[in-house]
Amino acid sequence: MSNPDNFKRLRFPCECVSGAAGGYSDPWADVTKRKLLPDGTKEEILNLVAREPKTISQLAGALALSPPSVHTHINDMMKSELLRESEEWEKKYPTERYYEPNFPVFRAEECAEFRSLCEELSRQVAGFFERKRSKMERAFDRTGLKNQGWEFSDITQCLYANMQRGARTLLEQRGLLSPREKHGNGAQWIFWAEEPDSSKQ
Repeated sequence: MSNPDNFKRLRFPCECVSGAAGGYSDPWADVTKRKLLPDGTKEEILNLVAREPKTISQLAGALALSPPSVHTHINDMMKSELLRESEEWEKKYPTERYYEPNFPVFRAEECAEFRSLCEELSRQVAGFFERKRSKMERAFDRTGLKNQGWEFSDITQCLYANMQRGARTLLEQRGLLSPREKHGNGAQWIFWAEEPDSSKQ
């Protein structure tokens, strides 16, 4: 990728949309950037094995696909470490292999355990952001953005994202958040999934 006149590359909202190296924004961005979940089939496989571990033949039957086709997807997902072999699942035959997600999957009742706490933290963060609005507006007025036709409302998502990333970095440095893990294919990510709250569907 060329970089004319030593122009410093722009940083976009997420490195998952950029061809440039670095620019850590979100701990799951490498999943997108490296196209580890490029199509609906791999996502469907994750949905099926999240309920309980399954074999290739079980997945092929559930997805109406040929076992060789499912095997290709499973190989890809094992290489990317999105899947792992289930050691705990009881096998009917010694050669059977069951697969499960290689990341935490929160059941709806487990999400419910944290819901009120997360809502409380969200209110506190939103309140703090709101209290700092006048300072942010004054900072905006000192930039040239208004002369370019932009309004303060056009940049609030950027300010929030920068605040969020800064907080994440500090919490990682303090050991309160786990940093991204480097996987066998060189990708660095932390991933998880949550069951939806059926009462809100």
